[in-house]
Amino acid sequence: MTESSVGRMEEEEEEDLVSGTFTWRIDNFSTLNKQKHYSDDFVVGGYKWRILIFPKGNNVDYLSVYLDVADASTLPSGSTRYAKFRLTLVNQVDSKKSITKDTEHEFVANDWGFTSFILLSELCDHDKGYLVNDFCVVEAEVSVCNGIKILEDQETGELIDFRGLGRVEKTFVPFLEEVCSSYPSLLECHKKRSRTFIQCAFTALGRLLRFLKTTKAKDMTRGACKCLQLLWEELETFKFDLVWLEPHVQSVLVMKRRAGKVDRLREDVEILENEIKRRRDILAAAEVDLEVAKRDLAKAEEEFKIDMDTELGYPLP
Repeated sequence: MTESSVGRMEEEEEEDLVSGTFTWRIDNFSTLNKQKHYSDDFVVGGYKWRILIFPKGNNVDYLSVYLDVADASTLPSGSTRYAKFRLTLVNQVDSKKSITKDTEHEFVANDWGFTSFILLSELCDHDKGYLVNDFCVVEAEVSVCNGIKILEDQETGELIDFRGLGRVEKTFVPFLEEVCSSYPSLLECHKKRSRTFIQCAFTALGRLLRFLKTTKAKDMTRGACKCLQLLWEELETFKFDLVWLEPHVQSVLVMKRRAGKVDRLREDVEILENEIKRRRDILAAAEVDLEVAKRDLAKAEEEFKIDMDTELGYPLP
């Protein structure tokens, strides 16, 4: 941790989504002379991230703020990660005036964010509340799909050449060979792109194909559906001709949504049946109590016979 930055990390998991918030206090802001300034690394969903700022602006008169892949230099070629994230410049006087911007991105060992986050003149205006005692606070809230991370953990990390186009995960190759033999256009459409782009593209395709071939219908939980949706969105960014695959992927997602609706309706019916049984039990108990009360009333009336028209009067000596 550097003298000019203090970071705090909080992480939580909800269903298939892992989210974490990292708070970065940037001290001695006016003395930051480097073009780029990085926070400490933090981990969300098993991935390393960091915040990147341009204190003097990234060729603009604005503070530039990005989310960066912290371990990009050590990742295998073609590695990607998808994340939704929110960056906030905290207003230290009035939190309601904090500036928040959010987006999502498929990271390929790079950074992504906002070049024009806040005018430098506004940031440095001490009356605005963003820069107080020469420090400011930037927060990053990052959400990643836990299912994607699980899939990546299943990969061997062993890369092999795929048809001279680039190196991809070894376990993807049988699936890629199968579909490329049936759909040669997959090989032709990216031949003029860079080797890095091609490796990322076929890695995304291989990951989706392996998911479809190794996942059973019964395993399509809500988390698995979310994972499939993200894999498909990732693959779409590479502009393959996927008219042969899209109907199948969508049918799987629709099938699961319908199955989910059936499951929810089945749960509703079970709840109502249990409620009816509970109320019937209450009614049966009430009927027993009613019969007892009727018998007690009849007995009391028998023991207390009196002519209601008789004068009450009062005793005399």
